[in-house]
Amino acid sequence: MDTPIATEEVSTEHTPIATVSMPEDEPSSEQQAVSSASRHLRTYRGGFHSSICDIFRDPHRRTDCCAVACCGVLSSDRSRYLLTGERPPPLWSRVLVYLIIPALFIVAMNYFAVDVVGVDGQMQKTISLPIFGTLIAYIIVIATYGFVKNQSTRKEIMTKLYEERSRARGEVVNPQEVQTLLNRHGLDITRAHCFGTCCHAYDQDYYDETGMISPDSMEEDDGFEEDFCTRLWDCLSKTFWCCGWCQCCGICALAQEEREVERLTGNEQHKIDYLTFQPYSEYYPSIASLRENQIRSPWKHLEAISDLSSKLLKNVAAVLVVLLLFALTDIDSNFTWENMIVLLLTLGQAFFIEYLVHWRWNRFDLSFDSVVKYFACGFLLTTPMAVIFEMIVSTLAGIFVLALATLVVASDSELANEFASDPKNGMKQLTVNHPGIFIFMQFVNAYFVAALVEEMVKYFGYRMVVTPDLIPRGRSSPLSTVDGSPKSAKSTGAGITVAMVSVALGFACCENLMYVFVYSPPSLGVEISTLLARSFFPVHPLCAAIQSIGVCKRDLEGDKRYGIGRIISPAILLHGTFDFVLMLAAYYQQVENIEEGNDDDGNAIQDNDASADLASQLPALLVGVVLVITGYLYYVVQSRAQNLRLVAMDNAVRDQNSLLV
Repeated sequence: MDTPIATEEVSTEHTPIATVSMPEDEPSSEQQAVSSASRHLRTYRGGFHSSICDIFRDPHRRTDCCAVACCGVLSSDRSRYLLTGERPPPLWSRVLVYLIIPALFIVAMNYFAVDVVGVDGQMQKTISLPIFGTLIAYIIVIATYGFVKNQSTRKEIMTKLYEERSRARGEVVNPQEVQTLLNRHGLDITRAHCFGTCCHAYDQDYYDETGMISPDSMEEDDGFEEDFCTRLWDCLSKTFWCCGWCQCCGICALAQEEREVERLTGNEQHKIDYLTFQPYSEYYPSIASLRENQIRSPWKHLEAISDLSSKLLKNVAAVLVVLLLFALTDIDSNFTWENMIVLLLTLGQAFFIEYLVHWRWNRFDLSFDSVVKYFACGFLLTTPMAVIFEMIVSTLAGIFVLALATLVVASDSELANEFASDPKNGMKQLTVNHPGIFIFMQFVNAYFVAALVEEMVKYFGYRMVVTPDLIPRGRSSPLSTVDGSPKSAKSTGAGITVAMVSVALGFACCENLMYVFVYSPPSLGVEISTLLARSFFPVHPLCAAIQSIGVCKRDLEGDKRYGIGRIISPAILLHGTFDFVLMLAAYYQQVENIEEGNDDDGNAIQDNDASADLASQLPALLVGVVLVITGYLYYVVQSRAQNLRLVAMDNAVRDQNSLLV
């Protein structure tokens, strides 16, 4: 994932960008203008120019999405680097600290577990309490370390803000007053990064250094136009907190700090990658030259990629080599060389579609470097986000459905008695005799838990990544290349489509791996059939392509009516309907099995009846095929109409330039 930020020229790797753009001695005229303009910005508690509750407030702002991914770790690393020049720990160090050591603790707990006799007389495993206590202490230590580092970054930002205000007023910065300010806001600094706390309900009032409400705090609002995402986040964050705004892992504070660091360091123009912090100017000229000269050699495109993409590809190769060695050694009987082939086929399915969409059809509309970053974002960042959000939404939906089922059971005395005597049989009767509950549950799972969440996180994945090919340039001219070279609207639209499809392919690839190796039984035949079934219905990339139509209407055609709601709605409709049909078919198949007595393990259908089971699922599969074809035709029609409009825009610009010449 690469976004952001740096000054116009970053000539040295280890120099803090904040120092480059804001020298302590004589500020430039541009910086003086920024300091003067800062007097007219609305101020909030701590001196920030945006509220801690402003996450997702501005639909045009991309950095808020980055604060949500990975609990804001990448966002915090970038803010700290831009402000102080401090680089994050290397990847191997974080893998060791956050993955390997906790995994070793868990293995040790299982290894040293002792057998004890349970209440029911059965032997049970009991974990080692000293090892478990040590694991808890270790987690507390690393969490405290991260908490202290985040506090330090917030204090540094508040210090910079105080210095900016002092310069704007022509005053000398007094270190003692800075420390007094930090002490006065000590509770705010602590609360900002606490887990599961409320953001400040009184954040709308900014208290200045004297402890009084600043008159600047109530100046004009930013005037952002709220969209569907803004209202949805506002609703969810305030659902369980009457006093303000619920935050988790300090993501609201991290987003606020990232917005402020961008403004302080002058990095709104997005000039460096994430993680490696490599300036675009170091590698994008080679990419632009390949596009300008229409060079088709894959090796040339591979040589021109950034350090971030290079590290991503090398890590993928290293992981595949380790897995191959693991499969050949037969350490685990559930992962052999046959399973390794299935894994490679799963990856190959995504790479083949990527080859067609990018290299075959749109090679020069989006660079190979950008494709690697978008795909990696979909695989590594959007999938965990989807899992977490789906767990939250499904839990809330499950509570509601459970309450509804409880009311139904309470109103049916015969069913209630059956539940009291035999809960398993009572559940079967509820499933057969009250289909409305389960159909409603499948509807919620299909359209809200799966479609809404997954389409939103895929959209977030596209928004999180900023590359030199599609760098934002403000609201009036949203997209362009980093070097300012001319790029047609049609080519830019194709680049947006490739980018969004790449995110979706990364997400779908990771999801397919989970379905094949985690959710499916450890059987080679089941793994292959699962892969074939999921490969035959490329719903995720198709929905992403449909989303790109709305994104192009907003960012290229300037249609302000297209917010995130309108952009993702057609994709949600297609995705949700596809999932609902399959879930509904599975429900009726389960009802049929219950009525025939084939739902228990002892009465399971035999292998020779598998063809009959497949025949019962065939109508749902045919409906799925029809839905996929319908979605594809919808995209083709909309895409062709949009291409005509984009070509007309390009012709109008060309005619205007010819008249000027």
